[in-house]
Order: sequence, then structure tokens, then C-alpha cells
Amino acid sequence: MKHIIAGGLIAAGLLAIPSVPAVAQSIDIGPGGVRVDPRSPREREIDAERREDRREEFREERREERRREFDEGGPPPPRDRY
Repeated sequence: MKHIIAGGLIAAGLLAIPSVPAVAQSIDIGPGGVRVDPRSPREREIDAERREDRREEFREERREERRREFDEGGPPPPRDRY
């Protein structure tokens, strides 16, 4: 009888808990250790799009700088890194 009552209470408790949608997390394990990303998949996607937009803007700026240097006819400035 105790088991039936305990089981009923557990079942009632589980049904009484409001269901909350689960948010997937990203867990990366690498040489730097473990990293947990609590953002939703949509938030990660938005951040990736923003990063790609910034990369493309940077590339366009570099192309424009090179185009101006070429049009001026001067040699390109020396690079610090190769």
C-alpha cells in the first residue's frame, strides 16, 4: 500500500511540474579544457552570421585599400608579418 501511495504522489508531482522547453547547449571539449555555451541554437546562428558579416566588411576594406594603393602607383607598404 505504501508503494502505491508513494508512486501516486511521485506521478502527481511530475504532472504538476510545468513543462519547460529544453534549450540545447553546446559543450566543447578541447585542448583548452571544457567550454559550455548556454545560448540557443538560434542565438549561435545569429552570432555566426554577424561574424561572417564583419569578416566580409573587413575584406572589402582591405580590397579598397589595396585598390587605392595600386591606383596611386606607389609600392605597397612593407608587411610586418609573412
